[in-house]
Amino acid sequence: MVKLRPLLQIAGCGAALFAAFSGEMRGASAEAVAGTLPEDQLPALRPILEQAVRQSPQLIAAELDRILAEIRVTSADAARLPGVGGNLNLASNQTAISSNTNSQTRDSGFFYNISVNQPLFHWRALQNQSLSARLNRLVADRSFDRAARDVAVLVRKAYLALIVEKSRLRAARDGLKVLREELTITLEKRDRGLVAAAVLEGDRLREREVRLEVARLESEFEANRRRFARLAGVAGSLAEADVPDDIPLPRFSADLANVLSATVLRDNARSTLEYEIHDLRIRDAQLRINSEKVRLYPKFFAGAGLSLENSTNVNGNTVSQQGIQRRTVNVYAQWNIFDGFATRAAIREAQVSKRTQERLQQAEIEGLLQNIQILERILRDDAEQVELAGIRHALAIEARKAAAREAGFGNVPQGELSRAGTAILQAETRSLEARAQFLGRWGEFVVLTAGEPLLSKTTTRHASEPK
Repeated sequence: MVKLRPLLQIAGCGAALFAAFSGEMRGASAEAVAGTLPEDQLPALRPILEQAVRQSPQLIAAELDRILAEIRVTSADAARLPGVGGNLNLASNQTAISSNTNSQTRDSGFFYNISVNQPLFHWRALQNQSLSARLNRLVADRSFDRAARDVAVLVRKAYLALIVEKSRLRAARDGLKVLREELTITLEKRDRGLVAAAVLEGDRLREREVRLEVARLESEFEANRRRFARLAGVAGSLAEADVPDDIPLPRFSADLANVLSATVLRDNARSTLEYEIHDLRIRDAQLRINSEKVRLYPKFFAGAGLSLENSTNVNGNTVSQQGIQRRTVNVYAQWNIFDGFATRAAIREAQVSKRTQERLQQAEIEGLLQNIQILERILRDDAEQVELAGIRHALAIEARKAAAREAGFGNVPQGELSRAGTAILQAETRSLEARAQFLGRWGEFVVLTAGEPLLSKTTTRHASEPK
């Protein structure tokens, strides 16, 4: 017969080496992406992110679940500890024979009963119960980390969107300023009879439309700043001046993206929070199966007791009673032999629960890996879009320079120069949109493949995983 212990030792060493290798890969990935996230490009975003992963309202429910899971560990461990109980009473006991009431006797005073009960051997059912509680606590910890990671991704994208929105508002305000300057010129021309009144009314209508659009953008910008403050857990609202005017040009490394995605694909996403959460739930389901299998086995206990009780003795027509002190120590068993096939049903239910968790894990991991691959392909297109938008912005700047030269020679009106400035702002907005889209997706790609860097300290403070 092949000895199993050496095989188990070899398997354990292989699992340890794989875990160490995965940890080294995650550490290398974290170093590789350092300096590429939005908070590295926008320093004002970092303290907002750090506050969001601590105080965001979206994390309150996850934090409460984690606290409840910690409390349930204590409740599960309580079943393995000794149970102590007792009672105390002050009584006056009077006893007599019914046919001879003159033979009364009395015994008065304090009477008590104290007992200690300790589970001895339950076929590891109680140990599995404690391990299950600890696994569920780890699930709550990892779920909190996952919620914090998702909040961080949303905060990054929302912050970048605010920068783009501010740029769009700035371009709209400049366009309104140009229209008002043109309206003033048209009004002067109408007074001199150079243009018809219909032309003036058309310019006024356009000015009203643009003014309405600017007002709408201002209202939406203010509302979105308030929404962002609630999302990040920031008191009050984010002022317009606190939103940066520009997003630095991001640098995309296709080789780095390929390494990050290949690392996750190689280990089938075992380094991700999604895999770990489902793996813990599968282990919890297996513990439940093990516990249900021994439900009908005899359970052994040890007990001890100390009591002072009233004892009554009858001898013919004589009655006597007195306090009796007892000390007992015993070992006993409880055996539920047949429960109407309830145990069989519970085992099958636990097995189905485990298979369900395995299928859920497979489906989510497949979706996660597919999402990572899609993000990697889209990031290449986003990087190209950033470059094209930058070229368009540079062309708009050169067009304004050309318009300024022509205006200096008197070949074009001054209004053409103003419109060229507005075109620069519009091209800048499109360039910022491309940069924000790229950085938002890059941040999501990084946290899915290399983990959320802001949670590196949070995850290490969690309790160690039970074996």
